[in-house]
Amino acid sequence: MTFSFAKRITATFVGMTLLIQPLTAQTTASNSSKSSSVSISSDSRDNTHRWKTSNGFDNFNVEYRGKIEITDDDKDIKSMSDDGYLEISKTVFGSKRSIVIESKGNGKIVREYYEGRTQVNWDPAGKNWLSEILPEVVRTTTLCAESRVARFFRQGGTNTVLSEIDKMESDYVRSAYANLLMKQPVQVKDYSVVINRYAEKTESDYYMTEFLKNHTAKFLQNPEATTALFSATRKMDSDHYKTVVIKEALRGQMASIQNVKIILQAASQMESDYYISEVLSSLLKQSNLTDAVVAEIITTTGSIESDHYKTVVLTEAMEKSGLSATSYNRVVESVKTIESDHYITVVLNDLLKNKLTDEALNTLLTIFPSIESDHYKTEVITSLLKRQDLKEEQFDKLMDAFDRMDSDHYKTVVLQQAIGSSNLSEAKLIKIIQMTSGMDSDHYITEVLTYAAPKVKAGSANVQSAYRTAAKNISSETYYGRALRAIE
Repeated sequence: MTFSFAKRITATFVGMTLLIQPLTAQTTASNSSKSSSVSISSDSRDNTHRWKTSNGFDNFNVEYRGKIEITDDDKDIKSMSDDGYLEISKTVFGSKRSIVIESKGNGKIVREYYEGRTQVNWDPAGKNWLSEILPEVVRTTTLCAESRVARFFRQGGTNTVLSEIDKMESDYVRSAYANLLMKQPVQVKDYSVVINRYAEKTESDYYMTEFLKNHTAKFLQNPEATTALFSATRKMDSDHYKTVVIKEALRGQMASIQNVKIILQAASQMESDYYISEVLSSLLKQSNLTDAVVAEIITTTGSIESDHYKTVVLTEAMEKSGLSATSYNRVVESVKTIESDHYITVVLNDLLKNKLTDEALNTLLTIFPSIESDHYKTEVITSLLKRQDLKEEQFDKLMDAFDRMDSDHYKTVVLQQAIGSSNLSEAKLIKIIQMTSGMDSDHYITEVLTYAAPKVKAGSANVQSAYRTAAKNISSETYYGRALRAIE
């Protein structure tokens, strides 16, 4: 029989080529060591389904339409709808056998058996071959899948259906049966068993994802099933499909601490920075996260190589309220792995909006030498001076970072910000005045000194002496005179 097909879509897997018609999902390669090709197609116009397999030694073709019922032993056809049709053919080393079974209406079924092109009596040859080949057909196609799943479920519940699914080699067929199983009244406590058994056998990330997505709402009803769902993502190779499943599940409910740990493990194994950040950002949208969990999310950003995506996650993490010193310390540690001055600055400016511990500040001060741009270094230092109370030794470390700057303009901006700090001590003021000795421009030295002059005038003799000493570094008589007049 000849049927017109819609346009075919071709996908290549290891050891096999798959041709898929519209309305037919992808499948995976069989476990056969032989190189084989599998073609699966469906025609929605007459509800005809076709399976064609070839491994170089034999060809196996199945075509059927209509509603077909088989016997409980899977060895014979019990009934067909009026449009029912089944053709099975197998060629081994050039020797072909075929069966054609067709409904003629009103319950009448015609059965024909061929060896090569010769029709042979149905009984016993055709009947015997059908009983041999039909069990193979029903396990390698979706022929009678719905009725078989219902039958196995009646006989022994979920485990009996799963035992049958275990015997199937094709992920496409296995997926069809698993989805049909979930239409049965499976007990909620068995959901995790279904996921684990299905995931153990399924190699295709596509089918795994489709199955988990189709039944996410059910699986989220049970803590064990939810954990099994997230655990299944660790078996996937594709970062894309892992992310699809995780994000879909996180939309449905708040993740437990146990499941967050599983998700973070899955994320840390991803290669794509984009998908790692997608998973971590989805987690950060959860409203029930503890500070300890956020700290672990921040730590997981160490798996991200891209400065951009790392910055996205870190800034989102810092939007969470009530973070502890531990979380902020981990942000600083993560910033150490960022190379871009721009992204270091974005993260640190966000971080500095919060009150940091001495430990975090001390670690942060070690980052400044890695910022090469005077512009970005100035942004961070001025932000630090505005928002944090630095101890004397911390201020000295900051001035050491300042001393490595080349631009007198940016040095002036930093020193003026330091002069305006609310916790400015005489020791810090003297240090600021002394730092002008590293500047070349008379103009900028004078700018800093005159800006400090009001506080110098109100300060001790030591402060005024430091000021006059610094002024002697000014070569221009005009600027020198301006600096001295400022404290008179």
